[in-house]
Amino acid sequence: MKHVDVLVIGAGPAGLSAALSAHGFGLSVLVADENPRIGGQIYRGLLDDPPRQRGRILGADHAAGEALLQRFTGSGIVHLPSARVWQIGDDQVAYLSSLVREPAPEPVGARFIVLATGAQERPLPLPGWTTPGVMSVGGAQILLKTAGLLPPRDAVLVGSGPLVYQFAWQICRAGGRIRAIIDARGPVAPLPLLVRAVRAMRAPALLGRGAGLLAALRRHGVRRIADAEAVRISGKSRVEGVRYTLRGAERALETSSVLLHAGLVPEIGFSSALRCEHFWNREQFSWQPCRTVWQESSRSGVFIAGDGGSIVGAEAARLSGQIAALEIARRAGRLSERERDGRAEPLFRQWRRKLAPRPFLDALYPPPPACFSPSDETTVCRCENVTAGEIRRAARLGASGPDQIKALTRAGMGNCQGRMCACAVAALTAQTTERGLPEVAMPRGRFPVKPVTLEEIANTWQA
Repeated sequence: MKHVDVLVIGAGPAGLSAALSAHGFGLSVLVADENPRIGGQIYRGLLDDPPRQRGRILGADHAAGEALLQRFTGSGIVHLPSARVWQIGDDQVAYLSSLVREPAPEPVGARFIVLATGAQERPLPLPGWTTPGVMSVGGAQILLKTAGLLPPRDAVLVGSGPLVYQFAWQICRAGGRIRAIIDARGPVAPLPLLVRAVRAMRAPALLGRGAGLLAALRRHGVRRIADAEAVRISGKSRVEGVRYTLRGAERALETSSVLLHAGLVPEIGFSSALRCEHFWNREQFSWQPCRTVWQESSRSGVFIAGDGGSIVGAEAARLSGQIAALEIARRAGRLSERERDGRAEPLFRQWRRKLAPRPFLDALYPPPPACFSPSDETTVCRCENVTAGEIRRAARLGASGPDQIKALTRAGMGNCQGRMCACAVAALTAQTTERGLPEVAMPRGRFPVKPVTLEEIANTWQA
């Protein structure tokens, strides 16, 4: 078994920054990541093409990661690509499997663990969302970044959140076309939005980029349909169109491709399985792990950096990784408390500036109502083909939370282990039992957090 001071899970901006900072204090570091190349989702494929060409299509935020990735590449830090951590024991030993059919890496024991697993897209369960021709905006963006693939020119984007508009702009810059954006966000409260807009002015450049992006989409002729309700996808063997209600009137668009997005939520598979404490963030409509200002979870020695703790964006994620590394260095005896605080002060100042617009964005793009209250016939658990109606019936029979719902319906028992349905299951349970969503227990994560073969488990224990 290999032993290191710090194990970092995830090679996105938070994980790479934490690894580089810890390495700079003389600590031994190992970075494990499921992807074959470093960068995470935001910097995916950045080192594959000339950054200038990438920046022209994907924007300055994407190209800004080049220096970080180059620093890591030349650092000598041990990096395990295409390696999936599937269990972490009470003794802080991590067990891994290989995604490229090679012998599994040996277990890794670590004094400190940094979970930098990033975010996942919040599922948007609409009628027809399992029809061939439907995928997520994030999935389509991966195809763009890794293979240069563009969606069909009649593609319709449905949902809510900045990524919808950013991706549409990227497609236009790459020479593609988006037929329409159906903005299906939830109700926006004007007064709270105004209050948060004042605070967001601390980051005028970000707001300016957002306004410029919307103007660019108008110039490219991308149609934006606001305030759409009751959105559903038509077609049986393939997507044929999107139907929706607009100001009381039924409307329809013909299309062969629908891309869905309902914002981002932290990936909490590891933190849940490790029994870290979590809370329901009412601003971001998601469960999030409790953390100290140093990004440490309720479990000693386990730190959570970046979007895996709260949706903060790439630049703030990098800062959170550095902040976590400072506390790790202090605990490892490489820094005094005074030295840690002195180094952290400018990082916290930058952190607060980067976070300034986040409450405004959260208020501006609330998730579509379908995320929490899909119609009875809508499939919620894709793995086990469980509908919203079945979940409501189970709740009426006395199931008080996701674990009881799972026992009665199998919702959450598939390969994704509830990642695609946990939020909707909890929301449906809360509505049916007339409770607030925070009152419903969070689904209990369990190891292995990702699918693993019996052969890999047997080989691990033999080792």
